[in-house]
Amino acid sequence: MTNALRSRRALRAAVPGVLLLGAALAVSGCASPVDPSETRESLSEVTEDPSPPAAAETYDAKLHPEPVVDPVDCDPYLVVTARGTGEPSSGQLLSPVARTISKARPGSVEVLDLDYPADTDVNEGGTIGTRTLIDILNVQADACPDQRFVLLGYSQGALVVGDALADPEARMVGSTVGTVSEEALTRVLAVVLYGDPRFVGDEKYNVGTYDPEVDGLLPRPEGALTAVSTKLRDYCVEGDFICQSSLDFNEEPHIEYYSNGMQGEGAAFVISKLGRPDESPRDFSGSPATPGTPSTPESKD
Repeated sequence: MTNALRSRRALRAAVPGVLLLGAALAVSGCASPVDPSETRESLSEVTEDPSPPAAAETYDAKLHPEPVVDPVDCDPYLVVTARGTGEPSSGQLLSPVARTISKARPGSVEVLDLDYPADTDVNEGGTIGTRTLIDILNVQADACPDQRFVLLGYSQGALVVGDALADPEARMVGSTVGTVSEEALTRVLAVVLYGDPRFVGDEKYNVGTYDPEVDGLLPRPEGALTAVSTKLRDYCVEGDFICQSSLDFNEEPHIEYYSNGMQGEGAAFVISKLGRPDESPRDFSGSPATPGTPSTPESKD
């Protein structure tokens, strides 16, 4: 067993991107530079190279069943962010979304940035991220019977979140890294994705200015996320070469989520799934969401 699996990590200490609750920042942010050709190439390599990455064995759940994470505090809500390729742990697209959710439930939200490489080796890093996220959910479900989960993903992070929630045969990465337990899956209150490489244009949970006849670079099998479909919003805008599989390497649409109001929309959707502030998460399962429909992005406040 490798040192990575032998040494279980306490996420609060190990993840530098843990967000401070109650930080007074608006839903906004500065976009990280995106190299469209490099990003597309790194995602394409997931299907072009048939050999499994080293992480497929290192993080194989059957060979190494011990979780790669330790539990964190049992706050009522755990929000996990999965950043995009090359994004920093702090100051990412998802940071203000998580802060807005935290401010809506002061003192009740733990926020973790998923500890995974988020680099251009998507096969390797995505496999690590998928195993880590699965273990976070399963470990927390065992340790904290009243805790509920919110998952946020952008770009490569959206791929990781979606694959972690899908059956292994429907994944692009992490087919060997285990599955989210049925108990943990029922604890997921909301999932919000942006610029998803595995976007499927005609899914009912999609939101944005996308063309419903166009899929992402690495589309999921239809129905792969049925288990969370009523809790999911998958945001995609016209011209985003990642979720709309375009050869037009204009990076602007893929970072439009920083400024088009969709951060706020995503946060509002999550907050609507948390129930009233005076309700216990244990007693609130979340009402079924109205399926998403294409919409024009709102302006930021």
